[in-house]
Amino acid sequence: MADKDSAIKEGQNAERLLTDPLLIKSYEVIQNDIFQQWIRTEIEESSKRESLYFSLRGVLTAQNVLVNTMENGKIVENELKGGK
Repeated sequence: MADKDSAIKEGQNAERLLTDPLLIKSYEVIQNDIFQQWIRTEIEESSKRESLYFSLRGVLTAQNVLVNTMENGKIVENELKGGK
């Protein structure tokens, strides 16, 4: 039961973070900065574009971890409410 309570609490914390205006703005600024750097690269700067791609993937992965944590917490919470 403690594991389920922990998953629910983590899910709620992840949801709080995902709806926090400062975190939302931070992700937007970071993603926009990476995009702006990408469009300013010269054609021969393929390694720089690749590096920017991996930076963007890292940001998106961090967001996805929070989303998955939130969703898992909701699933566990619904299971407990449903008596399963």
